[in-house]
Amino acid sequence: MIKKREEKRVPFRKLIICKYGDEMHPGFTQDVSQHGIGIQTMQRPALNHKLRIALAVDQNSIFLDGEVRWAHESDSAHEAKPREIGLYIPRPPADYLRLVAECNDNAKPRLSYQPLK
Repeated sequence: MIKKREEKRVPFRKLIICKYGDEMHPGFTQDVSQHGIGIQTMQRPALNHKLRIALAVDQNSIFLDGEVRWAHESDSAHEAKPREIGLYIPRPPADYLRLVAECNDNAKPRLSYQPLK
């Protein structure tokens, strides 16, 4: 039985490059958490396999090594539809943790005070 995720996911959409074995493909992030990332890619890595991601943020790249924890196939017979994958990142780099913290800060609702009329 897979343990339920304890960390909050935060929506985050960015272009990435995924490396699985000797193959490299583009993809997109869906959401981030401290030890995980949801992505969409055309690759079909099996559960528990290793995957490397290059995530471009500003002028730098963050490299993440993760393990495929879950994957959702399309219900459609259309082969060209991206696969949704959840990666577990056991040792997230400091740059990635800063990115997740910024996303969390940006996702919090801002209180706006308006004068009473």
